Amino acid sequence: MENKCSILIVDDEKANILYLNHLLSAEYTIYTARTAHEALKRANEYSPDLILLDIVMPDINGYEILAELKESENTKDIPVIFITGLSDSGDEMKGLNLGAEDYIAKPFSDAIVKLRVRNQIKIVNQMRILDKRLEQQTIMTSIAQCFLTGEHVDVLFNKTLHMIGEFMEISQVLLFKLDDDGAMLVCKNEWIDPKLNLGTRIGSALDLKGPMRSFIDDLSAHGEMCLHSNDPVIKATMAPYRINFQNYITAPIFIKGEMRAVLDFSRADEARDWSDSEISLAGLVASIFSGVFERESIEHDLNTVLKLKSELTVEKKRAEQSSRAKSEFLSRMSHEMRTPMTAIMGMSVLAQNVSDPVKIKEYLSEVDNAAKTLLNLIDDVLNISDIVEENLSFAPSEFHFAAMLKTIFDETRLLSVEKNQSFTTDIDPSIPEILICDEKRLAQVLTYLLSNAVKFTGDCGSIQFKAFVLSTENDVLTIQIEIADNGIGISEEQQKTLFDAFEQVDGGVDRKYGGAGLGLYLSKSIVEIMGGEIWVDSELDKGAKFAFTFKAQVKSPDATYAAPVSFYGKTALLVDDVAINREIVMAMLEDTRLNFVCAADGREAVELFSSAPKKFDVILMDINMPEMDGVEATRRIRALGPPDGTSVPIIAMTANILPDEVRNYLNSGMNDHVGKPIDFDKLLNSMRLNMR
Repeated sequence: MENKCSILIVDDEKANILYLNHLLSAEYTIYTARTAHEALKRANEYSPDLILLDIVMPDINGYEILAELKESENTKDIPVIFITGLSDSGDEMKGLNLGAEDYIAKPFSDAIVKLRVRNQIKIVNQMRILDKRLEQQTIMTSIAQCFLTGEHVDVLFNKTLHMIGEFMEISQVLLFKLDDDGAMLVCKNEWIDPKLNLGTRIGSALDLKGPMRSFIDDLSAHGEMCLHSNDPVIKATMAPYRINFQNYITAPIFIKGEMRAVLDFSRADEARDWSDSEISLAGLVASIFSGVFERESIEHDLNTVLKLKSELTVEKKRAEQSSRAKSEFLSRMSHEMRTPMTAIMGMSVLAQNVSDPVKIKEYLSEVDNAAKTLLNLIDDVLNISDIVEENLSFAPSEFHFAAMLKTIFDETRLLSVEKNQSFTTDIDPSIPEILICDEKRLAQVLTYLLSNAVKFTGDCGSIQFKAFVLSTENDVLTIQIEIADNGIGISEEQQKTLFDAFEQVDGGVDRKYGGAGLGLYLSKSIVEIMGGEIWVDSELDKGAKFAFTFKAQVKSPDATYAAPVSFYGKTALLVDDVAINREIVMAMLEDTRLNFVCAADGREAVELFSSAPKKFDVILMDINMPEMDGVEATRRIRALGPPDGTSVPIIAMTANILPDEVRNYLNSGMNDHVGKPIDFDKLLNSMRLNMR
């Protein structure tokens, strides 16, 4: 609804006022005054667009009224047309000099009055348009300058909404952003006229599945910037979706042709339509916001690219480091494996070429030590494979904690004595004698850390071992172990890769200290399996303290150890194609008084068992054999059926210890698996658990 322009008619003659009112009221809103006092009062009260002012007045003339109007800040810009019967050109010049815009002579001519009033109103409107454009340019410049500052974009959005809301003298401005699914617009920023005392709209949502999407698509198709309530179709259709206000401009914000947000301008006055300049201004603000969103999008894309480039650089560096570490690792492994193998081969030759029993024993002792070193190295490599495949085994059982420590300490002291080092221990007496944990894995970690302490501590150095209970929860203890030395220490940079696979502080082939560099990586993996963590506190040339925690269950008070194992009166079928292996097993189990029947391959084993199935209480089965392997022999024995073919326990004994291989043996019908070289305690425990 367009508002009429207003005119104040000032004349002491009632007839003149009635005439002019009748002539102009169809086009304009008319106010009247018959005295100077009334004229000044109503000019200030109504701010008319034009004043028709009589010159000859009874109390104060029109020139004086004009002068007062021009002196007042509220009325100085209101254009004035004098109406007068005076014909002297001097009077006309006087009025124009005082600031009047035009003259209308009496008696009035209808056409002249209308024409001069229309011309003046047209000028007024044009000036208003220019002023409004200037104001819009000023506000748009201020908004643009806001976004050149370094403030956070949400702060800038809120400032802009505040500025534009007050400038347009409207009720609220809301900024809705498209959600991640592209189905809803969610209010993220707002300005609401505080005089309205309305609640916040932050977080409220508009559903794009409704008519809004259709209207916005139409806008885009027709190249328009906004939809608004001036359009009765839009207003009626959108009425159910509006909150608080039904008089609005909605300006979509597009980035690369896709809508990303919406600005919503609302006004409480429903009687007044939005002007073209207001609609244009809303579109211009949306354009600025679109630029901000696009800049954000470009910055986000650029940051993503830079981040990706940085990650690729880091990954490349890691790959190069990993490749270098693996290369050094292979070089170390070659050296570490060849060293004991050389000793084994050399000492074996020497033992064969002498007849002195003392010398032979000495050489064979060296062979035994080298073989154990080589076996430990092979175990470490296989453990690495298990870790990579996430198959590192963990087998908790009861063991004497102090007895285990004594064995490890004895080995450590032998090494430290050679370097004249002091080795002291401090064991918390509250640690129970018997713990339930994986003794072998725990011993591995302790052996790695203590051997490293000896290795990296110089002659006459010192090593301290400490074990104490960190916490207790029900029957589970958390025990902390600390191993400190005053050796070469570890730099802060070296500590970053200390527990990584294939890494070694002293990694090159020309390194001073030996070792394959697997111990700390394996230690970390084992400790984590045992529910603990491992760390180091060290400075270069100031020694190092390695510490780790592990969880162990306390043996229940009524638990008892099994009686010493005896297999008196029982017979085992021992299947192995290597005679020395059969002899070793029989020697190991000699004290159990077990009887043995031997087979050199799987076919012979099947024949022996088939001929007398009730004779055998257990089968100790090798895997890799000529004629028939252990897996096939097991299948054939199980195929004999009940009772003996299915009930006799079969325990695999093989150097094949990879998890997938072991699962295959168990799936073929075997009851258990013991790896080679044979661990006597493991073999004994497996037989005790499986034999009937």
